[in-house]
Amino acid sequence: MKFEVYDKAKWHYESKDMPKDLPAIAGATHIAFFVRWCVENDLMSREIEEDCAEELLQIKNKELDCRDFFFDDMDGVLTSDELNTKGKQFAAAYYHSDKTKFAKKFGYYLADYDNWVKNKLGSQYNPDTSYFYVENSEENYNEIKEICNKRYSEFLKG
Repeated sequence: MKFEVYDKAKWHYESKDMPKDLPAIAGATHIAFFVRWCVENDLMSREIEEDCAEELLQIKNKELDCRDFFFDDMDGVLTSDELNTKGKQFAAAYYHSDKTKFAKKFGYYLADYDNWVKNKLGSQYNPDTSYFYVENSEENYNEIKEICNKRYSEFLKG
């Protein structure tokens, strides 16, 4: 499988849409939610598992904010190198493109996230910037986790 960059925090926090009243880390919440889901589902690469075993355990035990892990240990970039074979296959099919066979049938992460944000926050914020305002909370993560679980189940069924 070829190397692929799925998402970068700087694509969001350096964008013209990034609200000036928020810290850069707010541009990575959606990515960190996906990374945390991958950690909890053992989809991280062997290298990450070996180099970051303690951090992964802390994430699973809810002792480490996955946004901090994403910035500190993954340099704010989610690539195919951070995922194992199953993780790469799922991310390639689901994470950022509406052009994959899977995405055309079921949807893709960024659209699912955007729809969830619209339902969660309503018209409280500009639709182009509302995802920046999502609180990095356990409640929000659990809602995204359910979406990812559903999509992964659909992915495994083929």
